[in-house]
Amino acid sequence: MYLEDLKKEFKDTLKSLSPAIVLILIFQIFFIKMPLSEFITIVSGLLFTILGFTFFIEGAKKGLLPLGESLGSSFIEKKAFFMILLFAFLLGLTLTIAEPDVRLVAFQITQITTLNITQLELIFVTSVGLAVFTFLAVLRSMLDFPIQYILVPGYGTAIILSFFVRNEFISKAFDLGAVTTGPMTVPFLIALGVGIVSVLGGRDRMESGFGIMAIGSIGPILAILIWGLIRGGI
Repeated sequence: MYLEDLKKEFKDTLKSLSPAIVLILIFQIFFIKMPLSEFITIVSGLLFTILGFTFFIEGAKKGLLPLGESLGSSFIEKKAFFMILLFAFLLGLTLTIAEPDVRLVAFQITQITTLNITQLELIFVTSVGLAVFTFLAVLRSMLDFPIQYILVPGYGTAIILSFFVRNEFISKAFDLGAVTTGPMTVPFLIALGVGIVSVLGGRDRMESGFGIMAIGSIGPILAILIWGLIRGGI
């Protein structure tokens, strides 16, 4: 069963990435004309990417999604409301630190920026921001109030702060906010939200269970912008 699922996931991943692969080949043949030794390295990297996506997505389906739903429903059934909020905060913190997209963008920023910042500093500030807003997102799911009560003030505050922070911090903030919605955080946190809502009566799982990442991604934006002000980024 697992082998068949893995083969199907591999085919789906290859199918999804095939347009990009064909485009790379076309540009290599007609425009880039990279030396064969270098291009072979890129091809091997693409192969590892396909295999990595295959194993990760299948692992998320088999492990992260059921675990997230199970944890969410279990905490609510035991009425451990404080514990689930604490768990949501810590989960947002640790998943962001482990998120490969965040680590990659933080590395790229430190390579080209003229500001005195470190990769670890960027990752830590980003993870704290996501953790705080994951806490708020789970609280919203539990209390069932409209999502725009967080989205509108959150993004409104980010826009206002952007007038007082140097442009370098603005671009970093919004880029890091975007990449926090990556393959580590998305499946687990959304599954957690769905699990919470599934045992709360009178809730629409589609309406109340989703939105965690929409809210969560505000946190890194605000965190980097505030951090920019503290660092003297005006």
